[in-house]
Amino acid sequence: MDKVTVIIPVVGTEGRDIALFENAYNSAKGQVEKIIVVGPSDAITPLKTLGTIDKNTEFIENNGDTTYPAQVTLALGKVDTEWFSVLEYDDKFTPNWFKNVKKYATDDDVIGYLPLTEVLDPETNETLSYANEAFWASSFSEEIGYLDFESLSEYLNFNTSGAVFKKKDFIQLGGLKSSMKLVFWYEFLLRALYKEKKFYVVPKVGYLHTANRKGSLTDIYKETMSEKEIEWWLELAKKEYYFPQDRHKEYEE
Repeated sequence: MDKVTVIIPVVGTEGRDIALFENAYNSAKGQVEKIIVVGPSDAITPLKTLGTIDKNTEFIENNGDTTYPAQVTLALGKVDTEWFSVLEYDDKFTPNWFKNVKKYATDDDVIGYLPLTEVLDPETNETLSYANEAFWASSFSEEIGYLDFESLSEYLNFNTSGAVFKKKDFIQLGGLKSSMKLVFWYEFLLRALYKEKKFYVVPKVGYLHTANRKGSLTDIYKETMSEKEIEWWLELAKKEYYFPQDRHKEYEE
């Protein structure tokens, strides 16, 4: 593994959001070769003048579809490195994450390296839990450290933000489907594992994820979606992974 590009999707940046973005950005700066910030013009304009922004940063104005999958897809068109990662603007990388990825990137068949993720409380910054650690538990998956279809079909405590993916394979598999609410990463992983692609969890904490922050994507879903709808999307993901293209299914009561 050589060079990596980090994608940071943003939608709104007001008040505290700018400070959160700056912390996220600084955690990536110096670890990777390029950072791409993508979002609506009114969201990214105030970020361009931040003193911390360096010359290896590119801003992409997106005044169309600003769903998370659509933002990632748009930014991928500007990624000129073999590998990329997506950083949520209220999260952070740990200082040695990319160094550790490169250390463990010894399997040429792996198309994605996931971090052990520390999940933090947005108010106290205290550790609430960890994600992705189950794949290092004895007898959890077919091969320790690797994701497999059967275990993922039943296990949802995983985190893909901060993971490092091989761009070529990601695109060939169809990428993220913009119509899939809430479970777009889950459906992608199922689709990739169904195609016998390999993902490995690096046994190092590489990502700090803020849980349920007010105004975050997860919080918005919780506020606007019923338990019934959430379950519907989960079940849909377990059907749609057969199809590489987005079939634009919509929730029906």
